[in-house]
Amino acid sequence: MTQRLPKNAHQIFEREHFTFKKIKETHNPTEVEQIKLAYKETWQAWKALQLDVFASLSVVDSFEKPKIESWTNGWNLRNHFWAAYRLSDAPNSNACLAVLFNRKQLQIYLMYQHYRSEQRSGDIETYNAMLAHLPSWSEAIDLHDYYIWPQQEHELVDHLLLHDYLVDAEKQAALQAQAYEKSFQLGKIRYTTNDLGDEKAFILQGFKELTPLLQIIINQK
Repeated sequence: MTQRLPKNAHQIFEREHFTFKKIKETHNPTEVEQIKLAYKETWQAWKALQLDVFASLSVVDSFEKPKIESWTNGWNLRNHFWAAYRLSDAPNSNACLAVLFNRKQLQIYLMYQHYRSEQRSGDIETYNAMLAHLPSWSEAIDLHDYYIWPQQEHELVDHLLLHDYLVDAEKQAALQAQAYEKSFQLGKIRYTTNDLGDEKAFILQGFKELTPLLQIIINQK
């Protein structure tokens, strides 16, 4: 049976405070426990969805079991749910595919993980060089749901449509300048203002389309 997120699951992220300290200041103990239970139950559905996606990934493009971030770090509730996927032949790569769910969107995207990057392999220059492959890659892709943005741009900001990036030299130069400082992210986004539909199918389609770009990065010498 295909796993699904609960209806309106994104609404658990629609809150002013995410630290337990602040939440306890504005809610009684019973309410705090209800918030934690709702968070954990939604995260369990998220985790089940990611494991269902993992079980359905192509054996040709083999991935390691995803790293699924917990719903809390002990002091805070997460303001999103997140999971990272790495190719089986590059389990220690900074470049990876990731799935993120917040109050605004569900996204499957290509990223360079900066956190603890010194403990993994792959540099920013090699990752950013993949930008040159986007025009040819995009010829076989429906770009309707695709966006591109500098790594440092907040996840809730309205990102640049990939189509607009590809047809505008000034936008390309601006993003490349920002990517030089950090990196960029590229992904397929579905907004929570609309019905998310079949989340698993959406994520798997993103994997199918983005994996070739990840392989280009991994295989560059």
